[in-house]
Order: sequence, then C-alpha cells, then structure tokens
Amino acid sequence: MVENILGGLALVLQPMSIMWLIFGLIIGFVVGVLPGLSSSSTAALLLPFALGLPFEVSLILIVSIYAGAQFAGAIPAILLNVPGESGSAVTALDGYPLMKKGKGGYAIGIARMASTLGGVVSGILVLAVLSPLGTLALQFGAREMFVVILLGFGAAASMVGPSVRKGVLAGCLGLLIATIGASPLTGQSRFTFDTVELYDGIALIPALIGAFAVSEMLMLISSRRRSKILDEGADDLGGPRKQIKDALEGAKATFVRPAAVGQATLIGILLGVIPGIGTAVANFLSYGIAKRRSKNPELYGKGSEEGIIASEACDNAVATATLVPTLTLGIPGSATMAIVLAAFFLNGVQPGPRVLVTHPFEVYSVVLAMIIASVLILPLGIALTAPLVTIAKVPLPYLVPVVLVVCFAGAFAARMSLFDVGIAVVFGLLAYLMRLHGYPVVPLILGMILGPLAEENLMRALALGNNSFFYFFDSPVVNTLWVLLAVLIAYLALGGRKKKGSKKSAGDTGDTDDADGTASDKATTEKAQNR
Repeated sequence: MVENILGGLALVLQPMSIMWLIFGLIIGFVVGVLPGLSSSSTAALLLPFALGLPFEVSLILIVSIYAGAQFAGAIPAILLNVPGESGSAVTALDGYPLMKKGKGGYAIGIARMASTLGGVVSGILVLAVLSPLGTLALQFGAREMFVVILLGFGAAASMVGPSVRKGVLAGCLGLLIATIGASPLTGQSRFTFDTVELYDGIALIPALIGAFAVSEMLMLISSRRRSKILDEGADDLGGPRKQIKDALEGAKATFVRPAAVGQATLIGILLGVIPGIGTAVANFLSYGIAKRRSKNPELYGKGSEEGIIASEACDNAVATATLVPTLTLGIPGSATMAIVLAAFFLNGVQPGPRVLVTHPFEVYSVVLAMIIASVLILPLGIALTAPLVTIAKVPLPYLVPVVLVVCFAGAFAARMSLFDVGIAVVFGLLAYLMRLHGYPVVPLILGMILGPLAEENLMRALALGNNSFFYFFDSPVVNTLWVLLAVLIAYLALGGRKKKGSKKSAGDTGDTDDADGTASDKATTEKAQNR
C-alpha cells in the first residue's frame, strides 16, 4: 500500500497535475455557484478535452471539478438562499439566517473548514481500504467479473432515482443501445441500419454530453420554477483582509466542534460508498441526526453553526467516498463518477476490481487528488468567494446558449464529425424526456459502458469453461458474488412491493409537485426544518 501511495503521490505532485487540479477546482467553483449546472454535466462537457491529457491527469481534472462544485454550492446557498448544488439546500437552512444577521462571511468560513475536514478525513480512510480491496481483486477472473458487472448494474440501476423499476428499465435501454455496432465475436453488424458511423457503436463522448449537459440545459429552460437569483445581492464580504478574518472565525467555530465534524464525516463515508445515495439524501440525513442529537435543537434552521457543519462535512465526505465503489467494483457512486468510469473506458482501461492491480498508481493518484483538492478549498475559497457571487447572477438567456454551443463543439471535436453532434442532440432529448418522467439518466449511461464489458467477459468465461454452465459456479469467490446478486434481487423485489404499498396508502395526501416533478423549494425547506 505504501508503494502505491508513493507512486500515486509522485503522479499527482507533477506540475501538470497540480495545474489541472487547480483549474478543475476553479471550474467546479464556477459550476457550483450557478444554479442549474452540475458537476456531472460539466465533467461530460470537458471529457473530450480531458482525453487529450495523460490518463491520470484527465482523472484528476474530473474529480477536482467534483470537489470544487460540492463546496461552491454553499456560497449562493448561504448568501442568496439559492443552492448551487442539490446537497447545498441543507446548508441554506442555517447559512442564510446567519447571512441575514450580518454573518455571511462567518458562515462561509464554517462551510470552508467543514468541507476541508470532511474531504481530508474521508480521503485518508479511502486510502486505507483500497489496498485490501486490491488484494481481493487478484481473485477476479472473467466469470467473477461478469457477475460483478451484473451486480454493479443491478445496484446502480436500482439505487439511482426514486423508482427501482424505472432505474432498471433505463439501464436495460442502455444495454440495448450498447449492442449497436459490430459483434465482438462474429463481426456482424447489429442495429446499424447500414449507417457507417454506427459500425463502431454509439460514440460515448457525444452521448455523455447530450445525456448530462444538453438535457440539463433543456431542463433549466423548460422548468416553470426557473432559478432566480435574489435582487438584493449578497452581504458585503469586504476585502481580502475581512474575508480572511471571517474565515478564521468560521474555522475556529468548526474546530471547537470536533464531534459534529466527526459525526457528519462518518455519515458521509458510510452513505458515500453506497451507489446512488447522493449528497442531497446524505446531507438531509446528517442534518436530521445532528438536530436530533443536539442539546439545542431549537437553534437549527435559525443560524446554527452545527447545522452548517452537518451539511458541509458530510457533503465532501460523500464526494470522496464515492470513489470506493467506482474504483473497486466499477459501480459509479454518483453521476460524476459515471464520467470517471467513462474516462477509464475511453482510455482503454477496463474499470472494475482489476484496475487496482493493473493501474494502482493512477487509482491512488485520484484519491490523493481529492485530498489535495479538499485542502485547497480553503485558500481558493477565500480568494474567489466575492467573484463567484457575481458569477451566480448570470442571467439564463446568456448562460444556456453559451453552454449549448460549447456542448455541440465538444461533441464535434471528439471525432470531427457532425454525426456526433446529432448523437448529442438525440441523447439530450432522450435524457430530457426520461428526466421529465422520473427515469434516471445514470443507469442509461452505465448500461452503455458495462454492456460491452459484460459481453466480453461472458464470451471469455465460456471459452475458458468449454461452454460449460457449471464453470460459472466453480469457485468460492464467484459463488459469493452469486449470493450477493440473489440477495440484491430479493431486496429489490421486496422493496418494490413496499414502495407500491406505501404509494397506495399515501394516495390521498395533499402533497403536490411542480411541473418538473420536484417539490417546491419552500416545501423542501419546511420539511427539512421539521426534521
């Protein structure tokens, strides 16, 4: 483990790696303060450019965008009561009341330090567990990998989104799309409709750009609840000297509450390793537990420092912990981690357990990059807070066209083909319709990534076993994986029945949703405060 950590550290401390890590953090900051943009859509947008960089640098760029966006979402949440990221809605519950009391800079200082501590502690624990998982990866052959892919597909497809059925259906659609192109076994074309551009299958980069970035813009301009930045603006942050003073006060307030930081970080780590939980759910849960265990629960929602810590420390701990299922099992812990898997795939590296054996230095460099990014959040956050508040006020009529132009340019640049621009448009419309009807997009992309890998490992396992069905049940490791898959299927079946019953019992409730299928911000805030 020490050798792998040192090798990863050597990669991440290269001048080029540090430069792109800082660049990714700044891009993540900008994305985080802009309501409607997400780290996943931005990572998909930059993926064509990232592929021109060395493999480890491209991964560092993507995860640094993720880390920066997770923190920066707290800035508009605190100053303007407009969460930049979904998880930052919890931060607004106590951050915005502090801002109205004239303590906006103080609240941002708490958020900075809590994010830093949560990300660093989580990253150190992730480093500790990767080595034993890498040893376990040596036991995985073609048959084990086939079952792992089934397990990962089932877990991610069912845990991402509110409905198991819709998640599985979206994943199956991705698997079906993955069959387009030439068969790896016979070379016979499948579903190409005599189109030369489809012989190699659907290009992944324009599909990612369309599914994440284009659909995000379509959702933004079509929503009846368009995000509107408050006209009164943020409180006076002052100059650098005042920002540093406020940040130090917030850092001190965070350090004197180690129990709150530790509790939120632990919750973030435990929930982050479960694919599909997401920062929004984790932050609300962390906030609810902190409020329930607090000696002064009545202060929550009125400007509690512990409320901000519960959200922000958990937020960055989740972001780092999502690397565990992504790097060890090939199961994306979040939408942004699905882009990381795509980067592995497009660089010719098969994601999954064996990547810890074949590319250990690159894997450890990603984790170390998340730790360094968490540390850099503090000084960069201080320097960029005031400019980021100004960026948060960019009107949608200017923001959306610019982003769409960049999307189509990125899709075209992948292979210099207008056909790929069409793929981005088609997948953008497809993902937009899916999201309107409650179908998650991540399983769709995951099916496209895992489909060829599953087919390849199935064919290889059949060849090794002389086409014997019993070969898939001929080792303790693969039998354990089959048991886990059976348990997952049973759990999903029982969970689906429970959800169906709860929907029937809740059919007469008066809760209503807006046109885009989400509850209003006011209702969400009131529910969180009641918790």
